[in-house]
Amino acid sequence: MRALVSAVSASIALALATAAYAQPPQTPPGQAKKQTAPKQTVDHGTDDASEALTPADQELAQRLFGKNESAVILTPFANGGVRLELDESFQEAITVTIADDGSLKFSYVTGVANATEAVKAAAANIAATKPATALEEK
Repeated sequence: MRALVSAVSASIALALATAAYAQPPQTPPGQAKKQTAPKQTVDHGTDDASEALTPADQELAQRLFGKNESAVILTPFANGGVRLELDESFQEAITVTIADDGSLKFSYVTGVANATEAVKAAAANIAATKPATALEEK
């Protein structure tokens, strides 16, 4: 009797163990799951912000953010490598100045010379609007 009970319990345990690791039922051919389209849109390049700029704004944007591709010097090497020598128009700087209300004002310019000019102009503006206060000893 003991052998019969242990054989039945072993077969039940084996049946439960194989059922736990069984693969889910597969869908028959021709009845595949419906695939939904991704929720992305294609950028066709229309409605760009640069199209709405005035000629003066376009010139300013080119001066501030434009790259001078004609000044790039390309040097090929024998091993297949290539070196590109870029001019200052590829250097980008973020300047931080203090606004009139004391908050930080962040600006983005191309070229170190333009960044220096922007910081000097902001410093001159602050010096003209806020005179230095003298410290007094007590």
